[in-house]
Amino acid sequence: MRAPEVVSTPRLRGEAAGPRHLDALAPILADPRVGATMGGVMARDVVADMLEGLEREWAEHGFSYWMFFDKDTEEPVARGGLRRTTFDGRREVEVGWTTAPDRWGEGFATELGKLSVEVGFGQVGLTDIVAFTLPDNGASRRVMEKLGFVYEKTAPYRHFGDHVLYRLNV
Repeated sequence: MRAPEVVSTPRLRGEAAGPRHLDALAPILADPRVGATMGGVMARDVVADMLEGLEREWAEHGFSYWMFFDKDTEEPVARGGLRRTTFDGRREVEVGWTTAPDRWGEGFATELGKLSVEVGFGQVGLTDIVAFTLPDNGASRRVMEKLGFVYEKTAPYRHFGDHVLYRLNV
């Protein structure tokens, strides 16, 4: 099953993330406030490589991250959606989000997270979805809980150290 490449919420328009979004996403991921929640800031060339990978994921899996824009201003406000990953040795599909720090607290992570979960359980046909973050990222943990995710465990994630894993089942 495929996710739609273009999605919307009441305030956001999302489109399948790819290399054309470099100018929109690179400043967000280079911000130290974001880096503190994501294992460090990302250089522009790293973001470019990541966006190429997201485009490949869309082609291979039929879903990945969207780049989200404010419908009123057209400014980039977030990146998020569904991705395949491995956490603690188990293959998973995660919902993830990164919001522009100047827009934190406006509810965009919850809004795009809800849409992502609906697409995951609906069009993509998943039976469960995970979300994870650093243990001290209270804002993301609150979003996970608002979306109905339940804490499952704490375990190392790649080279980033311990992360808390939450799960949501159909």
